[in-house]
Amino acid sequence: MKNSMRALLGLVLLDAIIIGGAWWMIQRTESGAWNSNNPAESVTMITTTAGMMAGFASIILLLAFMRHRAAGN
Repeated sequence: MKNSMRALLGLVLLDAIIIGGAWWMIQRTESGAWNSNNPAESVTMITTTAGMMAGFASIILLLAFMRHRAAGN
């Protein structure tokens, strides 16, 4: 497997893990399994944090993908 493909696969997997975890946490909060004083605020915090994490991982891995592609890998 080429390095560029490895970086692209890492991007997809990390984003899927982050978004899946956020979805699971939101479901737990909305169902009442996790106690929260303000469920709407908790959901907002979860989505904001997950979005920042996915964005950061995407930027780093896309830069790695482009660098490997430019190097001929």
